[in-house]
Amino acid sequence: MNTPRPAGSAARRSPAISTEVESVMQFKAGNIRPARALFRVCTTYISMLLLSLILGLISPETAFAAEDRLLQLMEQTRRESAEQVATEEIYSRNNILFCTGTSDAASANNTAAEHMLKGDYLRAAEILENALLRSALFLPFRYNLGLCRIHLEELPVALIHLNKALQLLPEYSKTWIQIGFIHERTGRDDLAMQYYKSALRHNPRELEAYTLTGDIYFKRNQLEMAARHYDRSLRENPRYPNGLLGRAKIHFERGEYLKAIIQMKSIDTSGEYDKALHYYYAESAYRLRDYQTAFDQYGELLKHRGDRFFLTTSTFIIYHKMELSRRFIER
Repeated sequence: MNTPRPAGSAARRSPAISTEVESVMQFKAGNIRPARALFRVCTTYISMLLLSLILGLISPETAFAAEDRLLQLMEQTRRESAEQVATEEIYSRNNILFCTGTSDAASANNTAAEHMLKGDYLRAAEILENALLRSALFLPFRYNLGLCRIHLEELPVALIHLNKALQLLPEYSKTWIQIGFIHERTGRDDLAMQYYKSALRHNPRELEAYTLTGDIYFKRNQLEMAARHYDRSLRENPRYPNGLLGRAKIHFERGEYLKAIIQMKSIDTSGEYDKALHYYYAESAYRLRDYQTAFDQYGELLKHRGDRFFLTTSTFIIYHKMELSRRFIER
């Protein structure tokens, strides 16, 4: 989303700052603070002006006029961005960034985000790639495109976009989470945990960082360490769905299937939660010979085929388990 330009500025503005400065979009979303890209660009440009003046490449009058123009642009951008922030915000849903408002950038981003929710990451990536050509400094484009590339199994490309998103706004904790997840996918668990810790440093309420760290210990079968991290998230929020699921997974791993189901039944699934819940619910029910519940939960899981769960588990396997449950039901 391009910040509106001051009237009559098109003919007078310096080419060196024409695109980069005026395309900066400031926003807020929870703990997100306004982007600092504008100030980095402006200070760089001022340094260029001073160097050009010292080398005699431009006259003092030209330098002072350019500096005045830059200061006017900064003030205009600050005021108009502040007004935009009041009416247009960015928020996260299922780790995907959405925008309020009706600007071109918000519209393009939300269209891509809706495709992401449906699991159509290829189409979403196409929209975001085109949008980046117009607003390269708009964080949601970079962040969401990184997510798309994760789901398209293009992890090196995903890492490039997410690192650029991190440069735009280092304070945004979910970017650290996604980069950590990429490192986890590539077998660098220790590095992944460092990124999860960084997410918590930037946002102590980023509870997913605790549960993702717990999941690493869980897959290592270090259940006590896993439980410690799941419980840490629950100290912050006793009803946190993914923390409760972590406890249920530990019951499952210990063969305590009824306890696992009781724990999962207590989870509020009306909001955001880890869709792996349906897998562990189905697996626990299957082992207790409750094949109807297993069948239903496998089916519920398959409604979320665009979820991160299916990056590591084939839909074919879930369909197969669902079919086995159906056969037992019909006996």
